Amino acid sequence: MTETDFQKQEKLLNKALIICNGNPPPESLLSQLWEKTTYRVAADGGANQLLRNNYTPDAVVGDFDSLKPETREKMPNSEFVQIKDQDTNDADKAVRHCLELGIKGIHLLGADGGRQDHFLSGLEILFKYSEQARLITWTPLERLEFIQQSWEENIAPGTTLSLLPVFGGAQGVVTQGLKFSLNNQDLIPGGIPSGVSNIVVSNPVSIKLKSGRLLLVVQHTETYS
Repeated sequence: MTETDFQKQEKLLNKALIICNGNPPPESLLSQLWEKTTYRVAADGGANQLLRNNYTPDAVVGDFDSLKPETREKMPNSEFVQIKDQDTNDADKAVRHCLELGIKGIHLLGADGGRQDHFLSGLEILFKYSEQARLITWTPLERLEFIQQSWEENIAPGTTLSLLPVFGGAQGVVTQGLKFSLNNQDLIPGGIPSGVSNIVVSNPVSIKLKSGRLLLVVQHTETYS
């Protein structure tokens, strides 16, 4: 493998953390994700929150309508990437910035916001880029991501897990390791079964889809893996 190929492969293995300007995340969760990721981005006003917690991001991305001048002054070593278009929000801009660097694992904090339209917009971003990278958004109680084709992970028995047919749903869903198993069933909006509030009973938990995408919601105890 040439040096150039090695560098490209190294980028694929990197994980990014994006801190958005929504509800501040729990300090313990922010600390864990900060330590386990290799590239940290503040989405516009998310930089103000990081400064209050004595964190300095590698980059600040957005239209900078929420970025305080004093925050920028106190982050001389951060890269500032201003994207002025108003067709997308700052979280979307930050995700695109990470994708342009070749990063394939992106975690988002503070994207749930204090308004439901912001939360739903955040889900749309996960859906929009789920074919290009693995995007996971974290709330104080859950982590959410869109899955397609196949997914597998070890999760503590007793954990609540939901599969939601948001933005279209999926066909031919097969699960293992869950209390209420699915065997080649469809999960579609308004249909039966609903996929909500399943329970992990054994490992590994696996989910396979013939087509479509599902929103996976897993409760957590602020432990990142």
